[in-house]
Amino acid sequence: MSITIIETLNWPGGGLAGHEKKVTGDDRFGFDEAAGTAWVLDGATDLGPYRLFGKEESDAAWVAEALNRELMLRNPAAFESLGAYFRDALSAVRKRAEKETRVKLDHAEKSTLPIASGMWMWAKNDDVTFVRMGDCIAVTATPDGDIEVFEHRESADLETETSKKLNAMSAEEKLEGLREIRAQQNTIDGYPIFGLKPDAAEYLIVETRRLPEASHILIMSDGLWRLVDVYGLMTAQELMERAIAGGVEPLAKQLREFEKGEAQDESVRIKKSDDACGVFLHL
Repeated sequence: MSITIIETLNWPGGGLAGHEKKVTGDDRFGFDEAAGTAWVLDGATDLGPYRLFGKEESDAAWVAEALNRELMLRNPAAFESLGAYFRDALSAVRKRAEKETRVKLDHAEKSTLPIASGMWMWAKNDDVTFVRMGDCIAVTATPDGDIEVFEHRESADLETETSKKLNAMSAEEKLEGLREIRAQQNTIDGYPIFGLKPDAAEYLIVETRRLPEASHILIMSDGLWRLVDVYGLMTAQELMERAIAGGVEPLAKQLREFEKGEAQDESVRIKKSDDACGVFLHL
């Protein structure tokens, strides 16, 4: 089974204060139609007291871009397992990080080490395999209209509750709270997130489905998924119907217009607008 890319999107949002200018943002996307793979990566906003990498817009952008490039160089069919495929890519990211920063990574402040969520897919034979780390999302739609959402529901609910608590704090307390969370994410063994630890390849969340030809798939960062989960502007079914009928860009425009208005409940997420990234394709 082959894939055909219909549309890609990467729209930077705002920073923690809501007004910082972004050029590329912290999200990245990639695909290889010949290999049948596509993915999105969502770099987590920088929180540490210092930067590790100065060439990219942010350390979050650095780790997303570095992993994006490594995935583009590899075909999963050449590896004995998906774990080996991702370990090889993450090991290359780690080696590159060690060369490009003057900070000894093993001794760096844990809140400074960059991480990224991701959703990766591979269409092989009659199956489509999804690999998820963190809170990126995939939605599938068959020609008969069957919809399935691949997400970490518990993570989204926890983020909502955590955001409400942090947004009630002062700016200094909020930043300290976010740093504590990031340090935990970089400390806990087996925490399911992409970053500078190749061992993360042992904790991939993998799901495989048999999808018919002419099915559509939208993989996205949680910034675009806010249309459904957070703002409730549409259901997953409506999201896919509208993407199939008119593309993803109009959906992103609706997202940003809503975020400019007064209806948004700013307590539900830390940032008023997040980077929104997506790859829309069909089988």
